[in-house]
Amino acid sequence: MIRGLLERVRAGEIGIEEAQESIIRLLYEQGEDFLLDLHRHRRTGFPEVIYARGKSTDQVLRIVRSFLDSGGKTFVSLVDEEQEHAISEAFPQARILRAGSLMAISTSAGECQQELGSVGVLTAGTADTPYAAECALMLEEIGARVIRAYDFGVSGLHRPFLGIRQTREADVLVVFAGMDGILPTMVASLTDKPVIAVPTPVGYGFGGSGETALRAMLQSCVPGLLVMNIGNSIGAASAAARILSSIRRRTDGQV
Repeated sequence: MIRGLLERVRAGEIGIEEAQESIIRLLYEQGEDFLLDLHRHRRTGFPEVIYARGKSTDQVLRIVRSFLDSGGKTFVSLVDEEQEHAISEAFPQARILRAGSLMAISTSAGECQQELGSVGVLTAGTADTPYAAECALMLEEIGARVIRAYDFGVSGLHRPFLGIRQTREADVLVVFAGMDGILPTMVASLTDKPVIAVPTPVGYGFGGSGETALRAMLQSCVPGLLVMNIGNSIGAASAAARILSSIRRRTDGQV
C-alpha cells in the first residue's frame, strides 16, 4: 500500500505532502488523547499492547474500539475488574480471552495462521502461573506454539530437570520465578536454547516483591541469560517472538 503511494508520487499523480499525509493515516490513528501505532505488528512482529493501568475506563474502551476497527484484534494489559467488565459489555460479540491481567480481544474471523515456532514457558511455583499465563496467551495469539511446564522450581532439585525435559521441543524458553529467582540460571546452565528470565513479585518479607529474584537473575553466573523486569510477561513474549522470527527467517533463507 505504501509502495503504491510512492509509485503515484513518482508518476506525478500526487504530491509529496499528500503522500506523507496518506502514509501517516495508514500507520497511525490519532484520537483526542492517544496515538495508535497500527503498523507495529508488521514492523516489529509484535503488536502494540494497550497499557490499561492509569487510563480511565472510557479511554481504554475508545482505544480498544479503534484497534478492533482497524485490525480486528487487540490486547489490553493490567486491566482491573471495572475495565474488564466494561470491555465485555461493550463488545459482546467479540472473542475475549483472559489470562492474569491480560485480555485478548478479537472480532476478526478465524484463528491466527502464522507459525512462529515453539516456546517453553516454565514457572518455579504455582504462584508464578498468572504471569506465565499472560505470556503464554500473548504468544499463542500471535502464532507461537506454547509448551507449558508449571511448578518445576528448585525446592526439589530434581524438578527443574523434569521441566526441561517437558519443554525439550521448544525453540526458546521463558522462565518465571519469584523467591530466590534461581530457576532461570539453573535452566540456562543445562541447555543451549535462548532463556528469557522473568522475576515475579512472589516471596516473603524483605525482597519478596521480586527485587531479590531480579538481582539474582541479573547476577547469574550463566552468560547469555536474558532478564526482564519484574512481572514483565509482555516483554518476555515480545523477546521470544523476536528470537522466533529471526530463526524463521534463517530457516526460510530470508537472511
